[in-house]
Parts: sequence; C-alpha cells; structure tokens
Amino acid sequence: MPLTATERTVVLIGVGGMAEGYLSAAETMGLRVGVVETADRCGALASRFSCIADFEPVEEGAQDEAWLAPATVLADRMRPRGVLGFAEPHVLATAILQHRLGVPGPGLDAAVISRNKALQRGEFERADLPQPGYLHDRLQNATEWALPRLPVVVKPVSMQGSRGVERIDTPEEWQDALARRGSEGPLLVEEYVEGHEYSVEALVENGRVLFTNLTRKETTGAPFFVELLHEAGYGTERPVLRKASEELCRKVVAAMGVSTGIVHLEFRTPIAEELVIMEVAVRTPGDHLMEIVSRAHGVDIYEACLRLALQETPELPPGSEPARSAGSLFLSAECAGTLVALDLADWASHSGVARYGIRLSAGTPVRPAESSGDRLAYAVLDCANAEEMRRLAEELRVSASCEIAEGSPTA
Repeated sequence: MPLTATERTVVLIGVGGMAEGYLSAAETMGLRVGVVETADRCGALASRFSCIADFEPVEEGAQDEAWLAPATVLADRMRPRGVLGFAEPHVLATAILQHRLGVPGPGLDAAVISRNKALQRGEFERADLPQPGYLHDRLQNATEWALPRLPVVVKPVSMQGSRGVERIDTPEEWQDALARRGSEGPLLVEEYVEGHEYSVEALVENGRVLFTNLTRKETTGAPFFVELLHEAGYGTERPVLRKASEELCRKVVAAMGVSTGIVHLEFRTPIAEELVIMEVAVRTPGDHLMEIVSRAHGVDIYEACLRLALQETPELPPGSEPARSAGSLFLSAECAGTLVALDLADWASHSGVARYGIRLSAGTPVRPAESSGDRLAYAVLDCANAEEMRRLAEELRVSASCEIAEGSPTA
C-alpha cells in the first residue's frame, strides 16, 4: 500500500551544499523532511525549502560520534520512513539509525567497512578482488615492507577528499614522511598503481545493482592526486571498460554485503581493461557527482535515492547508456601565496556551463592543491558529447584569470 503524505517522512543526517539536491527532490515529491545540521545551517535551509518540517542541531565541525544522538532524538519525534546520510562523518550514525528503525540502508556491516579503508582491503582480499598490495601499520613499522616496493601511497583509513593521501617515491621521501607522520597511525601503506582513475556510481536495492554510471577523472597526479575534473556518462567509446566496471561493482557490493542505497567505487586501470580497486563508499559522492550523473543520464539521482530510502520504485533509464556528457571542473592554484583576485566572468558566456562558483575568497592563503579543500573554484558542465565537454573544460581553465601574491603566507 502506498504511503500517505504524512507517512512519507525522511530524516537527512548532514546537509552540505551538495546535499541540497535531496531537498529539491523532496519538494517535488511532496515529502516531509527532518534535518540534522548546525542551527545556522538549518535556519538557512528552512528559509529556502518548505519541505523541512523539523530539525535537530549539532555543533559546528561535529565528527562521526556527534551525529547519532541528535538524529535519534529527531527520529523519535518524526517517526521517519526513510533515513539518508550525506558525507563520511554521517555514514555510521545513518546506518545505526536505519538499523534501529528497520528502514532501508546499506547495512551496518557495509557502513563500517565503507568508513575504514583498512577493513575494505581485508574484505576485498577475502573476496579475491583486484586491489593493491598493502600494509596497515604505523609508518615506523612499515619501512621494511615499503622500501622495496617504492613508489607507495600512504593514506589515513577514514578521511575523505584526498586529505592525508600522498605518494612516496624515494627512500629520502620515506624518511621525510616518517618525520612528518610518525606520530600518526596506523596508516594504510599501499603499492602504487599506475593508471587512469575512474569511478562507478551505482544504485542498489536489496543487494541488486539497479543502475551504474562510469566517471572518468583527471587529477593533479603525484604526490597528492587531487581531482580536478570528473566526466560523468563516460564509456560510450569504451564498452569493454564499462562492462568490466559494472561487473566489478557487483562483486564489491556482494563482498561488502550492501543492501540498499548508493555506492561510489573508485578504481584504476593499469593495463587496458584491467581494473584495480582504490576504495569504496556507501554515501553521497562529493565533487557534484550526483548532479553531473543526473545530467548525463537524464534522471534525478537524488530523487532515486529518496525513493529507495522509502521503499519506493525509482524511475531510472532502461540502460546505462548516457544521454549527454556532464562534468565537474575544479581549479588549482599554480603557486603558493595569497589569493589576490579570481575573475571567472568569461565562464558565464559558455552555454555548456550549468553553473559555477568561487570556493576561496581574496586574501586566503593558497597553494597547488594537496587536498580537495585547496581548490579555488568549480564549474558544472552539461554538454551534448564528451568531446564538447572536454574542449569546454580546457577553455575554462585557460580563460580563468587568477592573481596570486607569491610567498609563504600564514594561515
């Protein structure tokens, strides 16, 4: 029996800028929404989205452990039929609340594995899935393993957005990393896999993959690999790669025991169509991926996720063939210093630019991107085909006017 209007209630745990698509879709669907966010953020959202019926605040900068209690309090008041989380700090609280309420979600085990890259390595090794050789330990205990395998990649087990990820090429760089990061840990030390970067965005219902999108990525390269371009709807000219990525995604979903929700799987291709898993997450992917996947396939992925959360049937395209090519472009500073001015006025004249924004203001210390937070600006691109989208991305890079006072500013 279909749910009534009052029964179609969803709690959103964390609503950053790239989660606003859930609220727009909820308005269209006529849902009643509860929000767990900071008080200021809740107030700003409520003034723009009439679907918000209630909220419960958290402190600014709240970490994983801080979200469960307010989410539970809000759920006790609203009795939602669905619960969705946004970013990494929300994954565990969301899964626990979904479990307590008996509503759809990826599952507690999948959420815990998603939140810990070392657990992912262990699970994928057990399932005999392709991934880099690795060691999980403090750096001072990893020297004997790492030096014969250089280059290696060092990463934290639970951060997102390229934070703390670096490639180490030489014994001297390893010693430098030991000096800088010896107090951290344990960290994940992995064999470096050369190859192009991709991701699969998938919708899953009761363990069955309903929909997949293939995204091509461009990054800053070594040592930090910060993403500068995502091309959704990729693979029309690479059918073997697309089929292989779909099959790998199904195996990852099975290995993790994912039940229902969205899956974001990142991999590299060292040789032709050979795929090697980098990491996976059961949460909303960042970098405007939800929006560009929606644009590429002509479907609202935010709405599809809400319908899955409510045990409703999402409207999805019959196949994985994209209708268009969409992308998210990011700018990185070319040198370290203080941002004086960033002029993107030319971007508005391009019909393929759906929207754009400046992420860092004048006076901010900047540097060539070492993490996602270092990027200066973004643009969401919507084009008829991949060639047009890539050409536009290059034109935008060239036309951006960025003035930086070089030096070593204090933050």
